Amino acid sequence: TMLFPILILILFTLFVGFLGIPFNHDVDILSKWLTPSINLLHKNSNNSIDWYEFCKDAVFSVSIAFFGIFIAFFLYKPLYSSFQNLDLINSFVKMGPKRIFSDKIKNAIYDWSYNRGYIDAFYETFLTVGMRKLSEFAHFFDRRIIDAIPNGVGLMSFFVAEVIKSVGGGRISSYLFFYFFLCINFFINLLLF
Repeated sequence: TMLFPILILILFTLFVGFLGIPFNHDVDILSKWLTPSINLLHKNSNNSIDWYEFCKDAVFSVSIAFFGIFIAFFLYKPLYSSFQNLDLINSFVKMGPKRIFSDKIKNAIYDWSYNRGYIDAFYETFLTVGMRKLSEFAHFFDRRIIDAIPNGVGLMSFFVAEVIKSVGGGRISSYLFFYFFLCINFFINLLLF
């Protein structure tokens, strides 16, 4: 069921380079979709492509794609091949110590691929758990330190007001005498020490 759409994608991918659109300048691809490139093979033209540079850059990505296809072939191939005359594919099916080792390697690659390279586990371990611990510390610091300072000042002013209320008798002359006594005591202590 997936063979036909994959073949169409392969054909478009393989032949997209033959449309005749130069790569080294900006063009409107839709307006010049099937315009043939006359100077495509001439090295001296201004719009020519350095094919050596293009092939050198394309080899790496194409080799990665073929390596992925090769791994997928060995992971998802049928146990019995329809190419019986070649005996190349069927030789991989035989059991033995090499087969057991290759099965372990294939299972490890399959598990790694199935779990998307364990990116979710790394994300959960390092980013999510780290953010939770940082937010718990910030919450603790906010509640215990930042909010405690105004609460402490408010509580202290409440207790000082209660002490002043109980000490004070309501007579201004006694307050002035007490204040004057504290000022004289302060200046005497400054002079002596």
